[in-house]
Amino acid sequence: MASNEKEAVKRPQNEKKKQPKACAGRELHERMNFLYQASVLMSDTCPQLSASYGKLAKAIGKKAVLRMEPAIKRTLCVRCGVLLNPATTADIHDFRHKQLCYVQVNCKLCGYSKRFYNSKNHQLWLDNPSSIVERIEFQAPSSSS
Repeated sequence: MASNEKEAVKRPQNEKKKQPKACAGRELHERMNFLYQASVLMSDTCPQLSASYGKLAKAIGKKAVLRMEPAIKRTLCVRCGVLLNPATTADIHDFRHKQLCYVQVNCKLCGYSKRFYNSKNHQLWLDNPSSIVERIEFQAPSSSS
């Protein structure tokens, strides 16, 4: 009988259902997303508050060693963190020369200028299919009632 009891105890441990792979830092990604959205909303009315939300979102990502999407990074000022909206918080100039074409974005809050070069053959690394190693899908937590 003792051997039957041991087998009964071992079965529930070995027959555990496989849990879906959880993303490390999911809560931090959600917090960064919330701060970015708050920064977007406040950029028109209060740019200083938008800058503090943007800085905080970048600081959270830096502390937890999480990467932000490059498209989101481009919309934030490097120096002050404000969301760069054309005509409200940023001036945008398009420069086209013989071989060099770029878009220059000037922050109105701190005066920092950023250049984005655009050539015909340039492709971002993230747009390349070989750059994707693993894709993690976020699922909303389901409530069991």
